[in-house]
Amino acid sequence: MSKPIKSLADALQARLTDGALPGELEGFGDAERATAARFVAEAAATRPPGVPGIALETGLGEDSRTMRLAVVNDDMPFLVDSISATIAAHDIAIRRVIHPVVAVERTGDGALTGIGAGGSRESMVYMELERADARDRTGLVRDLERNLGHVRAAVTDWPELRRAMSDDASRVGDPEGASLLRWFQGGSMTLVGHEVWHIDSSVTDAAGICRMKLDTPLLADASRQLAVEWFEKGGQPPLLLKSNLISTVHRRAPLDLVLVPLREGGKVTGLSIHAGLWTSAALHSTPDEVPLLRARLTSLETKFGFDPRGHTGKALTHALTGCRTT
Repeated sequence: MSKPIKSLADALQARLTDGALPGELEGFGDAERATAARFVAEAAATRPPGVPGIALETGLGEDSRTMRLAVVNDDMPFLVDSISATIAAHDIAIRRVIHPVVAVERTGDGALTGIGAGGSRESMVYMELERADARDRTGLVRDLERNLGHVRAAVTDWPELRRAMSDDASRVGDPEGASLLRWFQGGSMTLVGHEVWHIDSSVTDAAGICRMKLDTPLLADASRQLAVEWFEKGGQPPLLLKSNLISTVHRRAPLDLVLVPLREGGKVTGLSIHAGLWTSAALHSTPDEVPLLRARLTSLETKFGFDPRGHTGKALTHALTGCRTT
């Protein structure tokens, strides 16, 4: 073991228990910590810039029913939850998660040369998992590599994703529709992708996950055409839809889509498509706190004569709150 890797292993061993909950340390004594630290340090030894270091091995001492995973990556949001969601998609149980962040120094090609406060912060995720067969292990590593690439794309392009949403808000004439876009842009939606689709089927301005190869399109061609027709018939933006694409970033759920039409001479010529996930706080906000939805709520209460403080008014509010989670 080289000196930089040994130094990292020693530092990791001291930090593997920092911030851990009591239950997370059960069966994780000094010997286990030392072994885990060496495993993570070896995974971190060489990591090309922008590429995660991933190691997966089976058997922990006498326990042949377990395997361990190390993921070393530039420190950024959504790492642990995205890794955990990828593992869950393979129906593999997670038994332990430890996540120290260490400042390290590397050469231009990614070889570890030392640790210290002056280095770049890297997340060093250590997990103990239920054992899987060889085929599932191969598939898991492949999906982790892909999904962490999606995380990097979403995080790197975050300012561009927010700017695209803001630009669309400025083009929407309806004040409530524009306010909804600004509400999303202001932190009520975790934005992960954006693309501009034109009616000739070309795509421009792809950002976030939309510039990556996706297994499933954000929106089927037929659905894009239906959205164009809806806007042509007078539908007011934004149009909110659910994608068939399951998010690989942050939370494993169908992506939420926000569509705004592109127009030339009054004719719809394309769609600005934003992809993301409603945040937990946004999902649990009441309808009167959500732009556009609050206007719809007031309209329904007026139409049917519901008292917002009465039983039927409260039932309507409850229904509109719950519909965003489906």
